[in-house]
Order: sequence, then structure tokens, then C-alpha cells
Amino acid sequence: MRIRMILLAIGFVVSGLMLAIVHQPQGSATAAKTDRLVGEKAPAGFLPERFAG
Repeated sequence: MRIRMILLAIGFVVSGLMLAIVHQPQGSATAAKTDRLVGEKAPAGFLPERFAG
């Protein structure tokens, strides 16, 4: 009986540690928008390829 209680306590400690390691608070799932190059700064083929209809 004593061994069962010890194993149960060890199991709780191990599972608690695993949950603490696995649980990482995560921010928003969407990535922040970056500044896009527009006009003369943009690579030559970027705008025609991007907006070609």
C-alpha cells in the first residue's frame, strides 16, 4: 500500500512537471504585417507579377 502511494505521488509530480514544460503561453496566431516595398523601391518584377490579372 505504501509503495502504491509513493508511485502515485511520483506520477503526480512527473505529470505536473511535464504540463509545466509543455504549456507555453502563446500570443496571437497571426503574424504581424511587414512593411512592403512600393514603387521605385520594389524589385522590378514584383508589382506586375503580384497584381497581374
